[in-house]
Amino acid sequence: MVPMIMLRVTLVLVVLLTELYAKETAQGFISKYNNYNTVCRGMGYERRSCKGRDHGLIAFHARTSSAIQNPGSYAVVVFGKVTLNSGSAYNGNTGIFTAPTDGIYSFTWTIMTKLGSRFNTEIVINRNIVGYNHADGKHGSSQYESSSTTAVIRMKKKDKVWIRTHGSTGEYAYMDWSSFSGFQL
Repeated sequence: MVPMIMLRVTLVLVVLLTELYAKETAQGFISKYNNYNTVCRGMGYERRSCKGRDHGLIAFHARTSSAIQNPGSYAVVVFGKVTLNSGSAYNGNTGIFTAPTDGIYSFTWTIMTKLGSRFNTEIVINRNIVGYNHADGKHGSSQYESSSTTAVIRMKKKDKVWIRTHGSTGEYAYMDWSSFSGFQL
């Protein structure tokens, strides 16, 4: 099934690129564009409007709003300074992302700690650990140590994802330099 879709997408792209390099009038271009849209919709692709381009887009980015020191074992790390929340799926008060629709989501989080401290975290979906991040300033060679991790997770509507400390190893995370982001693929 997937190879057939790839073949169709490749064919459409080849036709589009061939036509883009040919000289034509604006009306001819619009006519061909409309024809390609018809073909793509017939193959099952959604039509997306240029108006409100982020309509339906699920994406967020948040940073720590203050330094986090010793929050406790398996404590949810709250990234409270939300700079993007398209789809309103991330809660900056609780630190929890709730999937508004079924799909595959990509999450990335970065933790920066100081020399002499560590801040180890894990990403959790519905109480199940999916991945780890190890920011270790105890054995580092500079004043600051940071670590980033990405996890791609299949989610059902209303599934919840959050970052939490790994045991009691959450000693210090810098304000603003530690972040959490995600989007639906």
